[in-house]
Amino acid sequence: MMAYIAEMWALALEGEKQGVLFFVVIYVLIVCLYSLVRQLLIRRWPLAKGKLLSATVEKWGVEDIIPAEQDYKAAALYEYEVAGRRYRGRRVSPWVIVASYNARMLLEKQLSGVRIHPDGSVDVLYKPGKPHKSYLVKPGLFGMALTFGIAVIPLILYLRAYA
Repeated sequence: MMAYIAEMWALALEGEKQGVLFFVVIYVLIVCLYSLVRQLLIRRWPLAKGKLLSATVEKWGVEDIIPAEQDYKAAALYEYEVAGRRYRGRRVSPWVIVASYNARMLLEKQLSGVRIHPDGSVDVLYKPGKPHKSYLVKPGLFGMALTFGIAVIPLILYLRAYA
């Protein structure tokens, strides 16, 4: 295994496609599997009732004169209480999405995942050991399947091409 990695390193240094792809595939695999594990753990976090102060799609980055080139992100502000202590959160979802003007509907879809109860309260997922870390949207099975697919499909394609 180490010999193969050393061989791929040498190929990558020479700019050879196989060597470069090997490290790209390994990087994507590691990042996506880390993300998948985080999503699985976040799904197990406890819930607290919170109060949604704001939830919008807002401009992100430098304001652009041309609307089609402006980026946007979902933004929220909410309060919740854990063990008698009040917290404020801003994170909507573990999936941080930055979208163009034309793809803002993805952000609106993300915000629609915030569960608002008839009394106006919202569910807030918080990290048990660090309750100041929280999200409004629980990671879904589709997102986790997508993360897994992004992790393994490049690996499968690499193995088909070079194994």
